[in-house]
Amino acid sequence: MPDDLVPTSLADLVTGRPAEPGPGLGVDGDTWLRRLPVHVAELLDRWDLRPDGAPLHGVCALVLPVARQGEPAMLKVTWPHEEARHEHLALRAWAGRGAVRLLAADPSRWAVLLERLDPDRDLSSLPVLDACETAGALHAALDRPALPMLGTASAWCGRIGARLAQSPPPVPPRFVDQGRRLAADLAADPQVDARLVHADLHYGNALAADRPGAVSGWLAIDPKPIAGEPALAVAPLLHNRWDEAVRAYSLRNHLRFRVDYACEPAGVDPARARAWTILRELDDAWWAAREPDGGERVTQAVAIIKAMQG
Repeated sequence: MPDDLVPTSLADLVTGRPAEPGPGLGVDGDTWLRRLPVHVAELLDRWDLRPDGAPLHGVCALVLPVARQGEPAMLKVTWPHEEARHEHLALRAWAGRGAVRLLAADPSRWAVLLERLDPDRDLSSLPVLDACETAGALHAALDRPALPMLGTASAWCGRIGARLAQSPPPVPPRFVDQGRRLAADLAADPQVDARLVHADLHYGNALAADRPGAVSGWLAIDPKPIAGEPALAVAPLLHNRWDEAVRAYSLRNHLRFRVDYACEPAGVDPARARAWTILRELDDAWWAAREPDGGERVTQAVAIIKAMQG
């Protein structure tokens, strides 16, 4: 096992995180980091893995290149949080079609063993509208009936609506009112919880792959699965690659083009995607307003909401 198993940059991101409430959670960031080397050693032994490269990481997960019987793979161990609880179930349902292939899972350790893809080739390498179109095609490939144990989009709407009512973010009041209406209207749709959706398919969460099951040479990774509808999944394509949006001749037109390019291959109504984007941006603004350096993200959310109007 590498001596520098936990990159300093990952420790910086996770240190000080309070434990999330909920069954099977309850582990703060410092405790998780302290236990991580033991968990990794146990997983290496259990799955007969050999470390095969420098550790990588996301916002709150260690990703270790490994070899199993000479075949390359990736061991991912995640800090326990609700969004990651059912990652292994979604990957199992997709079975490598449109998404990275799951090789093994240990939910008790929040660990998955995945096929190895190229971490240096993601959708950021494509022109942004081509990348949006590819993301839409990936959503179409991932579309399945919802899994019964997932959190639901309707419940998510309820939580967002309550936040907007009780402690609205620092955005124009008309947007708060709009968000409360959207939360109620979207949740009331009888099909709102019907599909298995990757809720965080941004440009960094699709990696290049050359195998059957890939979509035009791409596979989705790191799902935040939800029982919802594909229209809710367009929002991450807007606030990422923001520097390209602000350089566009018209920010509004550019962002709406992103929506349209993602929706067409996914078979999604752009108006529905814009409604979900408004609601998700309001929720992101609510969270950002509680961070010491969240002002820029709130300003960005307001710009996106404005672009989605009409």
